[in-house]
Amino acid sequence: MEEILKKEISLEKSSRIGLFGGSFNPAHEWHFQVANHASKILALDKVIWLVSPHNPLKDKKTLFSLKDRLASAKEIAKSSSFIITDIEKKLKTQYSIDTISIFQKTFVTKKFVWIMGSDNAAQIKQWKDWKIILDKIAIAIYPRSSHPLSEVEKLLKQYSNKIDETNSKDLIKLKTPCFTFINGPMNDISSSAIRSSGK
Repeated sequence: MEEILKKEISLEKSSRIGLFGGSFNPAHEWHFQVANHASKILALDKVIWLVSPHNPLKDKKTLFSLKDRLASAKEIAKSSSFIITDIEKKLKTQYSIDTISIFQKTFVTKKFVWIMGSDNAAQIKQWKDWKIILDKIAIAIYPRSSHPLSEVEKLLKQYSNKIDETNSKDLIKLKTPCFTFINGPMNDISSSAIRSSGK
């Protein structure tokens, strides 16, 4: 697995890495906004967009092909700080915990942070080995209007230490479990709305 990952992704000159997983069904401006803000606020060298073959919590019937979703991510993610990949297909990982574990095992000298929206953070108890995820990697959460940060904070503070936004740059090197919020403009664009509009 490590050789597959090293062949696909080079992180030689990068030490602070954001992992941004999702279906990207399709990718859109909100995704770019999240990755861009995270890169700046957390002082990341790279943000890796992990275009998932399939999210176990979502309906396969509404899923565009992996090829099309990967293309939509590459179209929207215009930055030298971004790496867009379908590496999870090659690694045959279905769950975030497995992907995170392989990245950390492969790139042992690198520091990682998991980037997610407040909508996904609100559902984290449905994720496989979610407590282990919190213990393994720092979490950075971007707001979505559908899931207020206050609700997410109430949930996560039972299991993880909240790091004040003013110290966000330190998040990636702090002892886990820990999380912070990435303050930025909220955007009501959603992949489901785009699919419904037929655009």
